[in-house]
Amino acid sequence: TRQVYLRRLARATSERSLKTSRDVLPPDVHFLVANVAKALDAYEALEREMVLDFETPRPEGHWREGNSKTSFNYLLLDSRVTRNLPVRARGLPLAEQVSDFVRGVFYVGKGKRSRPFSHLHDALVVWNGTAKAWQTAGDKTRKVLQIWEAGCGVVSLHVFQNVLPVEAYTREACIIEALTKRRLTNAKKGDCYGVVGSWSEKARKKLGAFLVFKAFQIFLSEGERRLGPLDL
Repeated sequence: TRQVYLRRLARATSERSLKTSRDVLPPDVHFLVANVAKALDAYEALEREMVLDFETPRPEGHWREGNSKTSFNYLLLDSRVTRNLPVRARGLPLAEQVSDFVRGVFYVGKGKRSRPFSHLHDALVVWNGTAKAWQTAGDKTRKVLQIWEAGCGVVSLHVFQNVLPVEAYTREACIIEALTKRRLTNAKKGDCYGVVGSWSEKARKKLGAFLVFKAFQIFLSEGERRLGPLDL
């Protein structure tokens, strides 16, 4: 019947997309996408273990930057790559959706609620400055400037809101480890705190892959909101 044919076609398309995405996605992210229907419980358990540790009361001064839950994580994406993925996603296999998302990510960071777009202000200063300032700009800033020069915007995706600074640093580090630093413009690989600091590399990458997938889902839900120099 027509429905059986369509289901078989969808399955074949999904399988081809998974094979193709192996060349694009980091191994840990690819494994999650390939097993998303049956493996999420184990990933969620890792995140719960991390959160529970940070939720355990500690004396003031125990954690780096204190005990106030004023931090979040952000991912910077190149809209030239994502090409309004949340709108296109409906017609794409999951592996292709995640591949486009991951290819678009060029920086992972930790932000403060009081300064939500401070990570783009350096680029704005250079944008409004001299040619010499462009030459001395860092990798992240150069990437932002290239996107703006092309007439496109940077997507600043804010995720995992209202957490301790050390939790945001830990999430940042795990995401960088899962994506691999060579794919990003981050200068450092980041630091893990609490119980995650004692985990194996395999466990940290597994958590990082799950956080990437959650960020991807948030991106699809919120839509692609691009920021140019006139928006800051």
